[in-house]
Amino acid sequence: MNPTAVPDLSSDAWLLALGTMLALALVGRLWHRWQQGRADEQALPCRSLPFDSTLARWPGVPEADTDMQRLVGEVQDRLGMQLLAARTLARTGDDLPGPARLMHLDQQLAQALLSLRLMREAVRAEPAALGDGLHGLQAHFQPMLAERGIRLSWQVDEAAAVLHLPARSRLHLMRLVQEALDNVVRHAEGAHAAGFELRLLEERSQRSLRLRISDDGRGKPEGRRAEATARGIAMMERLAGDLGAPLAIGPARPGWVVELTLKL
Repeated sequence: MNPTAVPDLSSDAWLLALGTMLALALVGRLWHRWQQGRADEQALPCRSLPFDSTLARWPGVPEADTDMQRLVGEVQDRLGMQLLAARTLARTGDDLPGPARLMHLDQQLAQALLSLRLMREAVRAEPAALGDGLHGLQAHFQPMLAERGIRLSWQVDEAAAVLHLPARSRLHLMRLVQEALDNVVRHAEGAHAAGFELRLLEERSQRSLRLRISDDGRGKPEGRRAEATARGIAMMERLAGDLGAPLAIGPARPGWVVELTLKL
């Protein structure tokens, strides 16, 4: 065997995707059954309801909170799309070398796991402090960016880290951060450094959270990357609009910056 030849990893990639999807489905089903068991113990008639209807009975999602039901449903949809993209890559990515194909597949599956984590966090009976949720995002994106030669500086001041937001605002903010950092991973050509800053500001009687995510890449992407970035920007604008928070996105000197101010 030629030691310099690249092995055919197509079957490995397919098995990795299939195994991960089956594992996610199993974990989701077990977790849902556990939640149903808790609800049954509290004499809530959830057993006869379809899966999506039980979201109204889950801890942290009141029965009348249709906004949270919709948000969790959107995260479920995103999870499904990410798994579908991973499966498509495993089946049709023959134009990519084996290592690159596995790297892209790993990224898709990691994003799916992150979406699952965000959905779980959204329905917790007692939401954790903001810093705990952000730590999960840092643990996800920091090594991913490092693999691409991008050093991520992560700064969250203590006052912001211990803050508890309403479940709806928390999920919106986490999804916005996920989208912004995912754009850095995918589209920051030539970047060597990225920054994440979250600070709690107090001006007179008004408190607000100031979020800033930046990179030193080449600025506005082109071609397919531009289309994907536009979709990401549209998602962030919608999330910021639902939060009622001003959002600024665009080229900087150098690179690209996302800034959001959320009044508390």
